[in-house]
Amino acid sequence: MYFFYNKRFLVIFSAVLSCASLVSQENVPAGTESYYITDTLASDTSGVKKLVISPDAIDRQVVYSSSGLKKTDLVNKRAILRDNAKVTYGDIEITADSIVFNMESNTLFATGIRDTAGVLKGKPVFREKSQEFEADSLTYNFRSKKALVYNIATKQEEGLLRSSVTKLLDDGTSNISRSTYSTCDAEIPHFYINLPKARIYPGKKIISGPGNLVLEGIPLPLAIPFGFFPIQTKRAASGIIIPRVGQEQQRGYSLTDGGYYFAINDYFDLALKGNIYTNGTWMLTATTTYNKLYKYSGNFTFSYANNVSGHKGLPDYRKAVNYRLGWTYTQNPKARPGSRFAASVNMSSSGFDRTNSYVVAEHVTTQRQSSVSYSKTWEGTPFNLTTSMNHSQNVSNKTVSVNLPKLNFNMGRIYPLKSRRTTGRTKWYQELQFQYTASLDNQIDTYDSLLFKRSVWENMRNGFKHEAPLSIQLRPFRNFSISPQLSYTGVLYTRKIIKNWNPEYFNPEVNKVVPAVVNDTLRGLFYGHALNPSVSASFNPQIFGMYTFKPESRVQAIRHVMKPSVGFSYVPSLRGLSTNMYRTVQSDTSGRMTQYSIFEGGIFGTPSLPRRSSGINFSIVNIIEAKVFQKNDTTGKPEKVRIIDNLSISTSYNVFADSMRWAPVVMAMRTTLFKNLNVSANTSFSLYGLNSKGQQISEFYYSQTKKLMRLTGLSVSLDFDMRQLLSGNKSSQSRSSSSMPRRTTQIPGGAINTDPANTEPTGSMFDEYGYQIFDVPWTMAVSYSMSYAKRFSKSEISQTLSLNGSVTLTKKMGITYTTGYDFAMKQITMTQIGISRDLHCWDMSFNWIPNGSMKMWNFTIRAKAAILSDLKYERRKDYHDYYY
Repeated sequence: MYFFYNKRFLVIFSAVLSCASLVSQENVPAGTESYYITDTLASDTSGVKKLVISPDAIDRQVVYSSSGLKKTDLVNKRAILRDNAKVTYGDIEITADSIVFNMESNTLFATGIRDTAGVLKGKPVFREKSQEFEADSLTYNFRSKKALVYNIATKQEEGLLRSSVTKLLDDGTSNISRSTYSTCDAEIPHFYINLPKARIYPGKKIISGPGNLVLEGIPLPLAIPFGFFPIQTKRAASGIIIPRVGQEQQRGYSLTDGGYYFAINDYFDLALKGNIYTNGTWMLTATTTYNKLYKYSGNFTFSYANNVSGHKGLPDYRKAVNYRLGWTYTQNPKARPGSRFAASVNMSSSGFDRTNSYVVAEHVTTQRQSSVSYSKTWEGTPFNLTTSMNHSQNVSNKTVSVNLPKLNFNMGRIYPLKSRRTTGRTKWYQELQFQYTASLDNQIDTYDSLLFKRSVWENMRNGFKHEAPLSIQLRPFRNFSISPQLSYTGVLYTRKIIKNWNPEYFNPEVNKVVPAVVNDTLRGLFYGHALNPSVSASFNPQIFGMYTFKPESRVQAIRHVMKPSVGFSYVPSLRGLSTNMYRTVQSDTSGRMTQYSIFEGGIFGTPSLPRRSSGINFSIVNIIEAKVFQKNDTTGKPEKVRIIDNLSISTSYNVFADSMRWAPVVMAMRTTLFKNLNVSANTSFSLYGLNSKGQQISEFYYSQTKKLMRLTGLSVSLDFDMRQLLSGNKSSQSRSSSSMPRRTTQIPGGAINTDPANTEPTGSMFDEYGYQIFDVPWTMAVSYSMSYAKRFSKSEISQTLSLNGSVTLTKKMGITYTTGYDFAMKQITMTQIGISRDLHCWDMSFNWIPNGSMKMWNFTIRAKAAILSDLKYERRKDYHDYYY
């Protein structure tokens, strides 16, 4: 046996040099070397020499290189590499400061080198596909594909696994000894789980024997009989959700949020969880999340709860069944151009949030809204279709309104007399436009406890309406337009009302005979239609006013924009243009007759009016702006500032009304002051007075009191950012001036430094007088609202003040708060205070609600990593213990 060597490759031969061509590698990069191990040249029965590979030979080429020493010891069959040594064997790459390769045993030893400070540099790094780790030293056998590694630290998803001795096996798994597992990335972990023995399945899991928790180097008496750490780097996996153990005074001991998670596929999953308490309360929840890229995303949740309070056999015992349904679906706009499906469902029984929710907003908000809709547009046509199912719920009074379903088909505005090829100015008659709209609706109004009862369907209101208006807009002069219109409207209902006067009607509420009008409801299909001509006109000019100031003034000019508007509409009553949909009935014992519609209470009302109608609308909108130069301005360009965004007054006059023809006068104002203070106000006035009973009459208020109008309603809202309001421009000025503080400082050596340019770099923390600036980041949003309403002789006033914000005490500690005050109830509204602390690899939080229906507190300290989500300490006082 002898060796052949040059600067490009090293080949171990067992025979003649003529076989070298069988093992030479022409693709090896320059500056590297490679080798194969062979055994001998044998002759077959024909006497032909053949190369026989030793059974101990490795199956791939080994390529190695280094920046420093490359030494080949042919006697001891070793290769020594120093300084950035690198060895590649198939998918395996090993780098280190020093590598010794034994060609006889097919083993490799890699290690680093310690510098003068004793720090190990150039540690061996082992890479195989996606697996990578660093160690103090390692030994690798190319024949068995096993390795022995010392002082290794590997990243396993969110955790860092450190082991004293690791044995890499040929199947990709590893046996480790004297190891620790921690999600803390500090050089010295703040905590870890001590694992004497464990086995790693890369990308899948870590299984260990008994272990214990070590916190800040102190072993704690918190031991586990075995450990299972799932490591899913590519996709989720099904598994058990460990429940949380708790205890409450009212509901007893509990197991909450436990269940099973199903990883069905890459787009869809399912989690089944449950809560159970020793007093008999339980809840089941099914949650699924789905997401398909460029297609759709959303989630679905359904909870069913059996809530028990009090003690069985005692008067305080109560049992209630509650539910909650949530669903969201969002379609990607590119998935189906021209059509869209969306869902946003949030419905529950009135008692679910009160007894099962821990979200403050769900306890404060009384309204629930849901919508499931589908829309379709046909490209190149004016047609579109929309269908939806809507839900509206008030959990305070337990009322529910449902549209099941609601459908709208529309044809957009078309101009039948306008040619597509028309150029230039159009003729007046070409402005003739036509539209068509069809609507179908089914409405249910009930209580949440009756929503799924059969009787609900008997009281469902159904209706269909279609309308086809033909109109034209004429503009005789600027800002003035006239719009005559002819509209056909038809409705279809499943019931109509016939009213009769019954002088001997027995009223069960008062338990006696009382003459009254009785409604008889007839069921079937009833259609009514009308052809309604109308005409409307409007005049909308704009008036501008400008006042300029002296050139040296910061305020350059103030502009006032007025937008008055006058509108008129008239709908005649022509016989023969509609079906007979109005009747008369005696309404009292005096014989007075009242007109009514057979479609009274219908979803879309009655297509025609019982009589002619006409109205005049008046409004005026004011906008005030200013051009102001900023203080110390150098640009020469004034800034446009809104003084009043909107100040409007509006009312209307009903020409053919029997009495009280003037509608209430409504005033609205909105502005933003100092770019921060948002102010809005709305008022309502009546022109008519009151009688002795406080009821509004047709007599003008001015004739009674010599005052023009009577205030009937007022609402004011104010919101601003307190920090921005207090700081303004002073903050930036103080910071810029304090960056070069004019103060004397004592510097090392005893010298006195009075040069601002040579002061310490903490000048921004001190003011110009040498006092430290309290500059803790904080926010505070303030909102105030007031409403006044006077109904007849009784007035109601409500005022609320709301505050919310945060205080950042340090970079890792902050406080959040939400509170308010109800002036009418004379009490503080529900307050929530939260304190959070970042403990590097742990999170600590304290949340406290000291008042309101959710009076509670909880303290939690937990590991940040999701894989150790169950490693936590929690104490709480549940709101059920206060009220149930």
